[in-house]
Amino acid sequence: MANNENLIPFSERSKDEARECGRKGGIASGAARRRKRSMREAAELYLSLPVSDGRRANKLNRKYLDYDDIDNQMAMIVGLVEQATKGDARAATVIVKLLGEEVPREDQAADQLTKAAELLEGIDGVIE
Repeated sequence: MANNENLIPFSERSKDEARECGRKGGIASGAARRRKRSMREAAELYLSLPVSDGRRANKLNRKYLDYDDIDNQMAMIVGLVEQATKGDARAATVIVKLLGEEVPREDQAADQLTKAAELLEGIDGVIE
């Protein structure tokens, strides 16, 4: 935890001190970017490898996928879709984000049912 009494704002530091802090921050930022890039490349490499479990590959093939298309990434997507269709909301959210939609599309039928229920409540109040 920082002690606020020890903090010196950049406006009170010399230009050389501010420049040196900025340089150190830039070096650390570059190292973090390189680390993230190498992790992303490793993940992409692993996901592009074929599925090593023959039973899993056969199961995916029975879902009408060609053996050429079956890799770890496809297996992961199929697993997400299976979980989402079973009702897992987190898996459904991940799929929606993968498709580029931040917010799932609203169910128009549910909206219409809600409006109809509100209208019926209003009618019941008038009839009584």
